[in-house]
Amino acid sequence: MSAIALKVMIALTSGLLGAWMLRTRVMEWPERVFLRWAVGLQLVPALALFVALYGLGDQQPTSDVPAYYLPAAHAALSGAIPYRDFASSYAPLFSYVGAALVSLWDSGKMFALFDTILNVITLVLWHESARACFEQRTARAATVLFAASGHVIVQGLLGTNQCWIGMAVAAGTLMMVHERSTASGLIQAIAACTTKLLAHLFWPVFWICAPQRSRWLFAAVIPTAAVYLLFAGLGAGPYLLRPLQAESALRSSGNLPYILDQFLGATGTSERLILDGLTAMALSATCAWLFLLTRSVPARQRAALLPGALALMGLVLMIFSKKSFTGYLLFMMYPLTSMLAAGRPRVAFLLLFNVLVVAEPSLWFHLDGYRYSLREWLEAGGGRAAIAFVGLDLALLACYVYLAWLSVRWLRTRAVGAMAQRKANQSATACSLV
Repeated sequence: MSAIALKVMIALTSGLLGAWMLRTRVMEWPERVFLRWAVGLQLVPALALFVALYGLGDQQPTSDVPAYYLPAAHAALSGAIPYRDFASSYAPLFSYVGAALVSLWDSGKMFALFDTILNVITLVLWHESARACFEQRTARAATVLFAASGHVIVQGLLGTNQCWIGMAVAAGTLMMVHERSTASGLIQAIAACTTKLLAHLFWPVFWICAPQRSRWLFAAVIPTAAVYLLFAGLGAGPYLLRPLQAESALRSSGNLPYILDQFLGATGTSERLILDGLTAMALSATCAWLFLLTRSVPARQRAALLPGALALMGLVLMIFSKKSFTGYLLFMMYPLTSMLAAGRPRVAFLLLFNVLVVAEPSLWFHLDGYRYSLREWLEAGGGRAAIAFVGLDLALLACYVYLAWLSVRWLRTRAVGAMAQRKANQSATACSLV
């Protein structure tokens, strides 16, 4: 319980620091000075906590680092091939990135330090992207809200590869807004080959918003296919789908399928098909809506829709997927803060949201809810703890729905504005020819 209290304290403290910065003259200072303050807002607390926990406290990262990351890294260092020689739920090159890290410092703490550095790079990349998509005040508010996200700091200290995907999404977006579709696609290919299957989640969104769609697609698909073919040639072919099989069998709390289990649990084996079908339909419908929305938007302006599109796609996953740990929010945490900042900075909401997302999965494990489905937990006598946890999950889902609504509203407004500008330009061109 002390770990949960620490996470909540980090979320509240960092959020309050962000609220303070939003009300200072820092927001009006020159760009370089502002960015230094924003980086400091994220980096100083993260490094202080790293030193306190892993230096003075001599703690070790928990989660997947000791159970999966370190063994995979050591296996790769010994010359073993992923899938063929040892089981892995990650992408083919994941263990080699881990091997590079542990060769520098053979400790799980290295993953936490690496993530802390990546989070700073992610912040800078997103801020540069936001400057091209929003007015200055909105971009700076989004950057401060991201820097002050306790959830980002906590995930970095855990050393998870969510931070790797988050940086790749940020880098891909920056390349896209600068009309470098090939570079954006290549970055997503690297992420897909070095992290896990979830890195493919945003591929349809990037393709839809790409100024040069065919270039983005070739740059993303060809290197990814080449890597997988290489490992197939090394003898890992029969096991390349193992990550998909392993991940598809897992579940988490904090999503609609977890709540629906109370009603669908009695359907037996059909439940999984129903829930997977619901997720596929929701993601497909989101992609279709985004594609239709961008049809009339000039190709060079489509990339400006990426923050809202990434936020919406990620939120649909969080709501409808039966495995959606809150750590996955790192993929699109900056787009989420930008949706909040686009209207007015809703600091109180973000404080509540960060507390929910850092506490929810920890409480699920602390209360032993992970041992059962929700229906089994309630039937096994979970009592008030189970009922209170359901209330927490419903509050989290309500936050997801609210953020999704903000994303849809922002996307529609931006698309309508782009189409109006296009018509005005066409009218001006026609008048000049008369």
